[in-house]
Amino acid sequence: MAARTASFPYRDEESLYLYDGDGTEPGEVLAGSTKLPFAVERVLPVIAHVLGSVSELRRAVPDAEWRVHLDDLDVPWDEEEGYALPGMHDAELIAELGGP
Repeated sequence: MAARTASFPYRDEESLYLYDGDGTEPGEVLAGSTKLPFAVERVLPVIAHVLGSVSELRRAVPDAEWRVHLDDLDVPWDEEEGYALPGMHDAELIAELGGP
């Protein structure tokens, strides 16, 4: 996780934050969140980075039950790609939005 934290694209934005303790639900081992940026050009790169981090965590703890949400939207799991949203890695779309 240290490498993922170090590679976060914006030092002035919040990355994936993991809560201390056992989570908020009985049997919950891990819980976390992030705050999305206000600048629209930063949203997709931040989402891509955070979902990449959560994908790494899921692969490290594969026998756990995972639920990943973006507000009220369930983010689907794909064995090859991990957690991702449509267009999230589309370089043209990111450039169009003004991202890196």
